[in-house]
Amino acid sequence: MPELSSYKKDYDLLVQAARAAGDIAKTAFLQSDMKVWDKAKNHPVTEADLAVNNCLHDLLMTARPDYGWLSEETKDDRSRHERTRSFVIDPIDGTRAFIDRSPNFTVSLAVIENDIPIVGVIYNPLKDELFGAYKGGGAVLNDKPISPSPCREIAACKMIGYPRKFRRLGWPPMDVSVVNSMAYRVALVAAGLRDGTVSFTPKSDWDVAAGAIIAVEAGARITTLDGAELCFNQALPSQMGIVCSGPELHQKLTARLRPLVDVVKKSDNPSRDFSHMGTFMSDRDENNETEQLLHIVIGGELVDPLKTEFKDLDAVEYVGAYSCYSDARDAWKAAAQRTVDNAHMRYFVLHAHKLIDPDKDGFIG
Repeated sequence: MPELSSYKKDYDLLVQAARAAGDIAKTAFLQSDMKVWDKAKNHPVTEADLAVNNCLHDLLMTARPDYGWLSEETKDDRSRHERTRSFVIDPIDGTRAFIDRSPNFTVSLAVIENDIPIVGVIYNPLKDELFGAYKGGGAVLNDKPISPSPCREIAACKMIGYPRKFRRLGWPPMDVSVVNSMAYRVALVAAGLRDGTVSFTPKSDWDVAAGAIIAVEAGARITTLDGAELCFNQALPSQMGIVCSGPELHQKLTARLRPLVDVVKKSDNPSRDFSHMGTFMSDRDENNETEQLLHIVIGGELVDPLKTEFKDLDAVEYVGAYSCYSDARDAWKAAAQRTVDNAHMRYFVLHAHKLIDPDKDGFIG
């Protein structure tokens, strides 16, 4: 079939481009210094984002000059509305993970035709995982066929999202992992490595396009929060949240979400009321009080008595960890008595409000 051959040619091009871009991202990730700034409030960008974007633009638009272009790191030139096919690109999806030195970021590439993704590639260069699909060709992870998990129940499922949000909304206990890259979240679900993912906040086309074709070709369901099919290449390239899982679990997830979505649909100000599905600091506990997990007493020689900057981190003394403040203060007082003759030697009580679980790339507590 001529169309299938055309899809495969675009797929091969995206694979080549993803690996080249992934090499740039990986090299930047492993460097000790990284230039980071905010392109908008709470939207960080790095020099690597731009370098990867430029690489992809050169490779892809040289090979397909008649295609349109939409990328997170390029001003929308509206060429996507004038061309039959367009590239939809996120050079580094999961920039926060990239900045935090977490391996859960990806290069996400898609081709859309008539507002529908027909080719998609998602590449994690740190883990050398390449998820890909083209229309009618199935979905693969490193060239091996993938499919979603057979999970049917929300309770105890392996979910990707934010634990506190699900707890606040009264969802049953789940095994929840945090993954910053939306593209990677969908790819993991499509491959059956997680059971489902729910994003309660709007997502841009470049976050979702590649994952959408991979999920569909794998046999998963991916929709907006209200169960509607995704529609790309609109005037505003954005989707109202994302739900992705195997077909049976998807039905239960969208049913669970329906009351929340109805609030937005009935509102005279949907943008305002959409925020009720957001994540708040008060999600920490029901009483909106700060939860104290640990009190850790440490000490060492400071660079300056007025600054909490240790001269030698290797020489910092660990006194102990305590479950209540009074015990920690007693330990601090006993240790502090040894610093009378040395103003640079100081002890402190650290209050740990959050624990980081690297295995799940997220916070506990």
